[in-house]
Amino acid sequence: MNGTTRAAMRFIALAATLLLLALLRPALADWQQPDPSYRDAQFALRAAIRDTAGQGANAARLDTLALAHLRLAHFADARRLFQRVLAANPADVAARASVAKLALFADRPAEAESLLQGSLDADETAPRDLFAARVRLGRYADAATLADSLGLSGRAEMLRRMAEGDAYTISGSAEGRQPFARSLPVPLVRVKLNGESVLMAIDLGAGSLLIDDFVGRQAHIDLMPSMTPVVWDGTHVTVRNALVRRLEIGGVRIDNVPAGVLGLRRWGLAVNPDRERVAGVIGIDLLRRFSPVLDYHASRIELRPAGAAIRTRPGARRVPFELWGEDEMMVYGTIGGGRRMAMWVATGIPDCGIAAPPEVFEELGIKPGVVSRMMKSAGGVLQGAGWTQVSVPAVAVGPVARDRMSGAWGAIDSSELWRHGVRRDAALSSEFFRGWRVTIDWSARELVFEDE
Repeated sequence: MNGTTRAAMRFIALAATLLLLALLRPALADWQQPDPSYRDAQFALRAAIRDTAGQGANAARLDTLALAHLRLAHFADARRLFQRVLAANPADVAARASVAKLALFADRPAEAESLLQGSLDADETAPRDLFAARVRLGRYADAATLADSLGLSGRAEMLRRMAEGDAYTISGSAEGRQPFARSLPVPLVRVKLNGESVLMAIDLGAGSLLIDDFVGRQAHIDLMPSMTPVVWDGTHVTVRNALVRRLEIGGVRIDNVPAGVLGLRRWGLAVNPDRERVAGVIGIDLLRRFSPVLDYHASRIELRPAGAAIRTRPGARRVPFELWGEDEMMVYGTIGGGRRMAMWVATGIPDCGIAAPPEVFEELGIKPGVVSRMMKSAGGVLQGAGWTQVSVPAVAVGPVARDRMSGAWGAIDSSELWRHGVRRDAALSSEFFRGWRVTIDWSARELVFEDE
């Protein structure tokens, strides 16, 4: 082969390579690009930064820039800018409502309530934030009045019942310890429900106690006539209000526990297949009455009195969390080394360590295979469609990281991405916590991970 021929072949190869790159460029440009709603929020932030340049004394433009930072969870920048706005105009209702949201996320509900007085018209999330603040403060009668104005008559009935003052009455042993019946796909624990021995799941992604309708009838749960919508692990479900007269966990007795009753049979089959029926879900509202430990290594739950000293070993890893809305525990992490994301802690989503809407997994280049698409999990039936299992290369949350986990494509509804007016992307479930002893430190707002 002479030099001319070799040069011609190199030229042809180069031309083919350039043509291939040209064809691939649109696909490469789209890879690791957020969904349109996130890109719109990024564009709004860039526009606000541009419009604020040289306009540091313009409160309206500062307010717009602060709100753009808030929507993308840049809380330090948002707080600093909103404080400048309020320093210039303490009556600015939009700034007050946004600072109130940040206070609520930091679990300072009294401050949030104070800031929201007279600021409910600031945006569509302000009334819900005030409602959440009053519920967290235990001001159930005031929360019930607000629930009526929000069209939540069913919720108002339950709150008025709670305002009678005997809800979550704790007695019996000062501390409780109960082995898990199984720790995966979600932790299940044996409890006594109105004296009946049953299995219940521990789910930090649930708010109030949830009871299966069939088991509830057998255990003679006190049903109320009203229905109310609740958020559970990335979707909305409607439950019938009820009251559990007595719940016993490892020797600790809790009387008059507010609950929601719904059909859990198919979800129960996903978390405990071919075994005893799962009676319900213990959520974060009850666990906040204790200093709880979910020990995935020793396979047990520990309940200590609220405010008890947190006993940890040297080398414990601490992950800060926030509380969004009434009771949604949020942490920050990355999936596959991608951008920083807000993640809901929801230990009741079976067979996965990380769940997200399709938009988030698509951004990261994570897609289900043909077999996965054909075998959708039954766990998603509560929202009318099953989710699809995908393989996730890595998830990191602060100093805690895991490689090669199962992901739940579509287990979180896309409507959850912006429900609080702030972006969140995913949910952590039990596979992520496997092998760890996890203590919830409410006062420090930290999850404490210990490796046995």
